[in-house]
Amino acid sequence: MGIITDLYQKNFMQRFDKDEAIPYYCASDFPGFICTDDTFRNSAGVPIRYFLYRYAEYDPDRIVLFCPGIGPGHTAYLAEITNLCRAGYRVLTLDYTGCGASGGEKLPSVNAPTRDAIELIDRLHPREEIIPIGHSLGGYTALSIAQLTPSVTRAVILSGFVSIADEMMGFVKLRVLANRIKRFERKIDPYLGSLDNRAYLASTTDRILWFHSTDDPMVNYRYNAGQVLKIGNPNVRVVTFEHKKHTPQYTQEALETMNAWIGEYERLVQNKTLDSLESRKAFFADKPIERMTAQDPAVLDEILRFIGA
Repeated sequence: MGIITDLYQKNFMQRFDKDEAIPYYCASDFPGFICTDDTFRNSAGVPIRYFLYRYAEYDPDRIVLFCPGIGPGHTAYLAEITNLCRAGYRVLTLDYTGCGASGGEKLPSVNAPTRDAIELIDRLHPREEIIPIGHSLGGYTALSIAQLTPSVTRAVILSGFVSIADEMMGFVKLRVLANRIKRFERKIDPYLGSLDNRAYLASTTDRILWFHSTDDPMVNYRYNAGQVLKIGNPNVRVVTFEHKKHTPQYTQEALETMNAWIGEYERLVQNKTLDSLESRKAFFADKPIERMTAQDPAVLDEILRFIGA
């Protein structure tokens, strides 16, 4: 299909693993935090690692399914997951095909995470109410899960996109080019690639809570949350920010700190100033992870009210 799909495959359809120099939380960083994990093989035969987090006390009637964004897996979101568990929820999460602790040579498509997550739900058959919460690609995944799973009646979207065509509009600006990516995804996966989330958002009686910043450089506000606002479904609530970029769940200070530290790190790596794993780890040695991951209490409170209602 040409240069557009070539660029798309190069940037999205690849293997995503951790940069071992960048610090991530693990369950042992939080006293009393409990993590159990297991693996299943998805319908493509790929081993998918999934995790269940909780504290000793939890709500037995509800379980959050946290859908990570594109990247090296769910541990990038342990600050979010821990806060949800502190509020009394169990959090089920997974690393998608081609990401983190799961197998796969690459992320096969933007719809592969939806298939992985739904197959996990089907495997576990939880009796509790499942509430998907997702960020970025995980937001799109949570939205698709809500559309496809009758037992799911609400979802939280953090900087998610409506469709891959709407996501690509933020970059290519021409609908005819963006729709080529949609057709490409439909060719890869005729069923999930044909989902019409726009129609779902217009008519659903499910409750959707959507957070998005107008200056998001990764998922364009105008073509996603802005479009959802224009649909005007009273069951879908959009909370808009102006200066939160791609992480509305972070505090402003955490966002600025993360951008400054990661930006400097990437510049030094590109310039070959940090030319070994030891030197890259040393860069972060005096940089506390909590300063990069502090969660906005107002956003957390809004989410907890929504999922607790």
